[in-house]
Amino acid sequence: MSKGTPSMGKRQKKTHIKCRRCGSVSFNYHTKTCASCGFGRTKKLRSYNWHKKNS
Repeated sequence: MSKGTPSMGKRQKKTHIKCRRCGSVSFNYHTKTCASCGFGRTKKLRSYNWHKKNS
């Protein structure tokens, strides 16, 4: 029941892997959704107005 260094050695499982649709490493393996493009949650690409750059 230790909280220190021995526990840190067990942290090697990846939660985010490469997405099939956008290619970024933001596809959550557990929830099966991509945080970047929304794959697995919606058919449309994830986009928000606050994310677009004004030029």
